[in-house]
Formats: sequence, structure tokens, C-alpha cells
Amino acid sequence: MRIPGFIIPIFIAVALTGGYFLRTAFTQPTTSVIHADQSGKMSVFVVDGLKCGGTASFFSSLYDSIPGIYGITTYATEHKAVFNYEPELISQDSIKAVMEATIFFNDGTSGQVFKCLSVE
Repeated sequence: MRIPGFIIPIFIAVALTGGYFLRTAFTQPTTSVIHADQSGKMSVFVVDGLKCGGTASFFSSLYDSIPGIYGITTYATEHKAVFNYEPELISQDSIKAVMEATIFFNDGTSGQVFKCLSVE
């Protein structure tokens, strides 16, 4: 039995669309850090340099002592960081400044590790 030629492209399109929606539905946080059990403003930052569990943990640790940050959830596969913060204590520009600050490494070098691409 011969399969009609138009069936294969339709099958591929359905498989790709289904895969995209399943990936989105099953995306799990890479890290989730809660600094205070409070609710504030939520902002999603798209961050270049957020690639894996290690960089996500390091990224979250940058905000350990920053006042006004209630929590951070990172999604390395999506390159996103969701911040729960108090806008009266810290602004989106200040959050961005912390992530884009120069990092000094143990070997004596320094550089910018993370870059904010957008804020949603």
C-alpha cells in the first residue's frame, strides 16, 4: 500500500507542533531560591549565560544578600529567571545591574558572565 505524498509533511508538522507544546508544558525549574516568604512583583528576565544547573545556581547566589529580592526561579533551558521582588526596595534596572556586573574569578581574571536580553 502506497502512502500519499502529502501525509508525511502533515505528520512532521503535527509532531513538531506537539513536541513544542509538550516541552513547554513539562519545563521544570532549574533552581528555586526563596529569600523571604512574601509576595511581591514578578518579572521574567531573559538572560544570556544562563545555561545549566551550575550557572543557574551561581546566578541565584548573586542575589543572596540583595535587599528586596524575595525569590528567584531559574529555567536554564529557557534562559529565563523569574524574580519575586519588592519594587519599593529594588528596581528592574537594579536587578539587571547585579546580573551584568563584572565577576572576579579565583584565577585573577574578571569578566561579564550574564547579560539581560529582555524583561517580560
